[in-house]
Amino acid sequence: MVHYLEANLTPLRQGQLSFSYREALQGLIYNLLPEDLSKWLHNEGLPIAHGHWKPFVFSRLTGKMVPYAPNKTFRVNGPISFKFASPITEVVQELGRALMLADRVRIENLDFQHSELLLSKINPIESPAVVIARSPITVFRKVNGKRRYFRPEEPEFSEIIAQNLRNKAKALGKEADGQIAISPDFITHRHKKIERFHKMVVEGWMGRYLLEAPSEIIWIALTSGLGALGSQGFGFVEVTSDRRNH
Repeated sequence: MVHYLEANLTPLRQGQLSFSYREALQGLIYNLLPEDLSKWLHNEGLPIAHGHWKPFVFSRLTGKMVPYAPNKTFRVNGPISFKFASPITEVVQELGRALMLADRVRIENLDFQHSELLLSKINPIESPAVVIARSPITVFRKVNGKRRYFRPEEPEFSEIIAQNLRNKAKALGKEADGQIAISPDFITHRHKKIERFHKMVVEGWMGRYLLEAPSEIIWIALTSGLGALGSQGFGFVEVTSDRRNH
């Protein structure tokens, strides 16, 4: 059973991706999946408290990308990669199969060929786990119709993430009891990110965190992300043993 995928992509030509490429990357994922599975993820997903949850998460693009602030783009001049996870094996397997079979894939106006594909199982991790964000973790609560975002040092940051993980556990039919807490292990002002998704301004945080929770809850965090908007590419985390301050 696989729950994790890393795709390495080689551009067919050098070019540019916008700072908001995440929308196109999400669209690529939906387009590659079989139609029935894609529609279910996009339109339904799993029922949770106060709505539905799309059980997958993906990381930022990394690799040969150089930011060019004047026109808000990345210059892509070599291989790039992204990571994807889901607690539902079929989702990861089908995405991997589609990437393997595709002659090329397109993100915005750039075409890529897959050069390497890694699929693997995510095993339960004992608490506490040190995790590093591969895409910004976003935590908010709506107040008078507006989003109030929380910083990692605020108690609401941990409280909302804990409840979100419990909701996901219940949706997957897993045990949701036990203490859950997340705290910053290494965060600086540089880890704060302001990004856009479908004209929505999103505040999130990169950095390294200490996650204390039952092993099954940590597994859910690794396969579906921390915080909100996982299916929009926010909150992808991985366990790390590197605790240097960088």
